[in-house]
Amino acid sequence: MKRSKVRLLGQHMVTDWRILRKLIMVSEIKQNELVYEAGTGEGSLTLELCKRAGFVVSFEIDRALFQKSKKLMSEFPNLTIIHSDIFKLQHMEFDAFISNLPYSRTREAVQWLTLQRFSRAILMVQKEFADKLQANPGDKIYRSITALAQYCFDMKKMFDVPRRAFDPQPAVDSTVIKLVPKEPKITITKTTIGHLNLLFSARNKEAVKMLRKHNSKLELGLNKTRKIAELTPSQLIHAAQSL
Repeated sequence: MKRSKVRLLGQHMVTDWRILRKLIMVSEIKQNELVYEAGTGEGSLTLELCKRAGFVVSFEIDRALFQKSKKLMSEFPNLTIIHSDIFKLQHMEFDAFISNLPYSRTREAVQWLTLQRFSRAILMVQKEFADKLQANPGDKIYRSITALAQYCFDMKKMFDVPRRAFDPQPAVDSTVIKLVPKEPKITITKTTIGHLNLLFSARNKEAVKMLRKHNSKLELGLNKTRKIAELTPSQLIHAAQSL
C-alpha cells in the first residue's frame, strides 16, 4: 500500500478527544490572547483553540492538509491559517504556542522558541525527548538542546499520552510539556545556538581545550579535565557566546 503524505511527513493526528480536552485545559487559553499553532492538521485542536482565544494563527506546511483545514476560516473570524513553515519565520510575538509536531521537528521547535517572544508554549513531544530536556550535566542523554532549553525556559511535564491516542499510531509514547521563558543573562541568537551545537559535537572533549581550539578567552575556572557534556547550561551558553 502506498504511504500517505501525512505518514511520510511523520505526522500523527490525535484522535482521542480526552487528550485534546486535557491539552486545552493545561494551555489555559484566555479570551484576549493571541495563539500560534504549529501544525493545523485536520483542525481538531485548531477549532477548540478558536472557541477560547482572542485570535489564532495556525501554520500548516502540508498543502493537502492546508486545503482541507482552511475552510475553518469561514466559520471562525478569529482564525488565520497559513500555508508556511513557521520555523522559517523570525521575530514573532504571541501569547501562547501550541503544537503537536512530527517528532523529527521537536528539536527545531525548541530552538526556534528560544528566539521568539511569548508567555508559554505547550508542546506534545516524544517521551524520550521530554526526558532529554530535563537531563542533568554528565547524563548520557544530556545534549546541546538540553542546555539551551534549561537556560531559556522553566519546564514542566504536564501529562503522558499513550501511542493509541494517535492515528497513525507512533512507535513510542508522547509527553505534553510546558515551557515558560526565563529572563536569560545572555540573549540567544542563531549564532549562539550554532556555537553550542559545535561544542557538543565534541561533547566528550575537555572543555578548556575546546575553548582554546576555537580561540575563546573565556575563563570558566574549571578543572582542566572537565568535559563539555559536564558543564552546566549557563556555563555552556557563556562558552558558546565566547567563541
